[in-house]
Amino acid sequence: MDTPKAHNLQTGDPVPEKIRFSRVLRPHRSSSERAIRIVTGFVLFLFIPTGTAFLIAGAWPVFGLMGLEVAGLIFALRYNHKVGSSFEAITITEREFRFSKVDHWGKRKHWTFQPQWLQVRLDGPSKQLIAGTHGKRIVIGKFLNDEEKLALCETLESEIKRLGEIRHEGVGAVC
Repeated sequence: MDTPKAHNLQTGDPVPEKIRFSRVLRPHRSSSERAIRIVTGFVLFLFIPTGTAFLIAGAWPVFGLMGLEVAGLIFALRYNHKVGSSFEAITITEREFRFSKVDHWGKRKHWTFQPQWLQVRLDGPSKQLIAGTHGKRIVIGKFLNDEEKLALCETLESEIKRLGEIRHEGVGAVC
């Protein structure tokens, strides 16, 4: 369900909403593209002479199997680096909580919630950070460690609470 957008009464143009909170979450990756190239070069530097020695000695199957091992290692390093390019984005405005998830292939998924109804909690048994409302739920930051999930949960809760206080200022309601 889309929330109605505010419009300038004189021009009819949409009024940009003020972003109250924005965060991009990325998985932890310790290797860079340069590091992968260095490791690949080092492995090839070691395995090619060793494999060639086995090939000359007549143990040609060892050379082939070493080649498969090297190819598997290089594939695993590159795939791990590619998976690290995924990310999640959280944006909170006065009217909506937006969550976007982009996988390592570039496929995007978007969810939008009304922040005044949103509940954010850290599930005890599964230790997942869950946000949702009205039966619609999402898991945020599966790749985060427990301390980071707890800190993010507390931050989101306080931002949503602060947004609720801002929305109710001047209304005259007594809570």
